[in-house]
Amino acid sequence: MTDHYLTLKQVSVRRHQSLLLSGIDLRVSKNEFVGVIGPNGAGKTTLLNVIAGFEKFSGALSLFGEAQTWRRPRQTRLRVGYVPQLLQIDPGFPILARQAVMTGAVGRLGLFRKPGKQEYENTLRLMDMMRVAHLADRPLGQLSGGERQKVSLARAIVQKPDLLLLDEPTANLDIAVQKEVLKLIDEISEREALTILFVTHDFNMLPERMRRAVMLKGGLKVFDGKISAALTGNELSRVFEYPLETFERNGKRFICYG
Repeated sequence: MTDHYLTLKQVSVRRHQSLLLSGIDLRVSKNEFVGVIGPNGAGKTTLLNVIAGFEKFSGALSLFGEAQTWRRPRQTRLRVGYVPQLLQIDPGFPILARQAVMTGAVGRLGLFRKPGKQEYENTLRLMDMMRVAHLADRPLGQLSGGERQKVSLARAIVQKPDLLLLDEPTANLDIAVQKEVLKLIDEISEREALTILFVTHDFNMLPERMRRAVMLKGGLKVFDGKISAALTGNELSRVFEYPLETFERNGKRFICYG
């Protein structure tokens, strides 16, 4: 029997008379790396918020084999890591980068236990993996957008989640930094053996280890299958409502406007 870490059955979200998600069915197995792709307003972030327990919904949702409402027990929430879109931070906000990463361990430890040597060493290990160890004692608000995103990834991994939700993790970054963050996400997928949902509207910037795509349009799931089948001119044109074409060069696939 397939080990489904995540199951949604006829999940819908309505807010202020607007239907943000409509009848979503989805199954994700342990250690799958799934891309959730679609234009802005398709319902991608709403879907992640439902899974994370931030959004009320109708329908049925199961996490780690147990039925869930939008109100989750603490032990379930701790098994889900969430990296939101890049947030603007006040440059004067008094928290160092390593302190921000270490907050990911606080939930596991509880409010009345301070992180110890093991948590500190794990924080520095992950910051080194994310190429930001040299920024450990820099104020978080003084880091660049790409540096803050790497710190957010490290914080999520310190939490030791089983399911990692990434919401547009390369948005608003320049191309070189986008590629670096994608490479780090591939490394996380390989080293940490996580189940990952990666939300994006940019079909040209996808992690190499992603094997499956779920495509949303207007709150509906319109595609669910292999990433190679999703990244075709016909499928992308249908979802993004704009003529797109694909071609290959040196073994790599490129997508351009028709």
